[in-house]
Formats: sequence, C-alpha cells, structure tokens
Amino acid sequence: MRRTPAALAVLTLTAAALSVLAPPAPRAAAAGTVRLTSYNICGNMCAAPPYDRARRIAAVVDEADPGGWAADQLFLQEVCEHQYRELLDRLGPLGYTGFHSATLPGGNPTICEGYAYGNAVLVRGPVSDTAELDLTVGGEREPITVPRVLASLADRPTWSCSVHLYWDDGTLAVPEADRLAARAHAWLDDGFAVVLGGDFNHSPRTDTLSRFYLPERGDGAHGAFVEADESDPEFFDPALCPPATTTACRSGETTFGPKKLDYVFLSAPHVLGATADALALDATVSDHDLLRVTATTA
Repeated sequence: MRRTPAALAVLTLTAAALSVLAPPAPRAAAAGTVRLTSYNICGNMCAAPPYDRARRIAAVVDEADPGGWAADQLFLQEVCEHQYRELLDRLGPLGYTGFHSATLPGGNPTICEGYAYGNAVLVRGPVSDTAELDLTVGGEREPITVPRVLASLADRPTWSCSVHLYWDDGTLAVPEADRLAARAHAWLDDGFAVVLGGDFNHSPRTDTLSRFYLPERGDGAHGAFVEADESDPEFFDPALCPPATTTACRSGETTFGPKKLDYVFLSAPHVLGATADALALDATVSDHDLLRVTATTA
C-alpha cells in the first residue's frame, strides 16, 4: 500500500475530560487502531443517471460492514436528511449513532424530496453530546454548518466533525477555516481529541488548509493536526518534498478529478501515525472518491 506512517508525540487526556463520557460501548474502537471513512456522496446534486440512490446508500452501509472495512466513524457530506435517516436505520443495529446538520432546510426537491440537505457524522458506540457548528461568515450561497458529536474513539473522548467548506477562491473559506480551527483548538485545550473529516474544497497547499497542517509542514501552516494522507511519498511533490529526505508533505492522493479536496485531520497529540487511501471513483454514487483512513493511537 502507498503509505508511510509519520511518528508523532502522544498526549494523555486528563481524567476530568474522560469523566464527561459514559463508558464506551463494547464495540467502540479500542486504543491502538481506528478506521475512518470520509465521503462526499453528492446526495443533493448528483441526480441524473448513472447516479443511483440505492447504490449510494449501499456504498455507505458497506463501509460499516463488520465483515469489511468496519469503519469506527463515517464523515458524510452533501447528504439529504432522508438518506441519513435510512443510513441510521440500516446502521443502528450495528451499534452506530449519529447527527445530521442541515445547510438547506428544503434541499433539492428532485433528490431530497423536501427533506433537509447537509452533512452528517455516524459513529460506532454511544454519543454523549451533539451540536451544530456554524462557520458561515456571510456571502455564501448556503450556510456552512458542521455537525459534531462527542463520542469515545480509541477509549478517548473525541469531538468528530463532518466538514464541508465553501467552494470559492478562499475569500470565504479562509475565515470559515479560522472559525473551525479556533473551535478545534479550544477542544484540544479542554483535553479532548479532535477529528475533522470531509470535503474542504481546497488543495493541500492553499491558505485554507494552512489552518490545519502542523507548522513543520511549511507554506505558512499553523495548525495542530496530522492529515491522514500526508505521509505517502508516492504523492509528494519532489520539488517541495524530496521523498528521500521527507517523511510528511502537504500532498496526498486526488479525490475529485485531478484535485485532492477530501481530508481527514487528526489532532496530532493523540495519534502516532495515519495512512489513507482514495478508492476508485464509483460514478453511480458520487463525483468524489471515497477516502478511507487507518490511524494508530496511543
């Protein structure tokens, strides 16, 4: 596989932070390894054939199949509420709970059938808190909101967010990213781990993404996160990150045509290493590739 884990420092959460969560479910991810999936399923806009509603739902359910990928958490973008409800009905018996946040209350009448459209997080095990984080700064064609859940991941209380930043030149996406990063830093200061998965709508070396990458990744980065696909030398730009001397780079496999727009960021103090793989495009589901992540925790 095209992966090289990057070693990072590990920080133990305080007992006070641990005490806010109920005991994890028996099948909640244990310390050691977690599996995550991020997927923009294009559920509001991808309407005409070859897109297929049944295949769209099945593709997400497959990611949770205990005999397959068995993702501990799923980060979904562009999800109609009735699609989310169907997923929850299918995944509930497997121990998943979740939260959907609407950006368009009416959705696309053709696809969302009058239901809300937005983003969702599904996690295996109990959820102790849910909330909607509003990143909208003004001028966007639709609100930019992030569903977030507090749940146990690898025996650690973790805020997990499904992110879909604005699709502009960065004028609006950068202040949105500032809001998201500020909230994430506050959670870290409070002793929580953080996972940000989703469609950030910008390439790795843009100013928008500088808010999340660690400072040592260069180009003005000033974040606190490890990006799951930053350690794969196959996708390094040799002019900026010579594979022979570089262990991590603001790069990664493409997820939307020739661009990398989809990411999973994990709070650096809580992860030893991470790898990612973008699956081949399933044109019956979305115009994005599905992104799978394996992360090693303390």
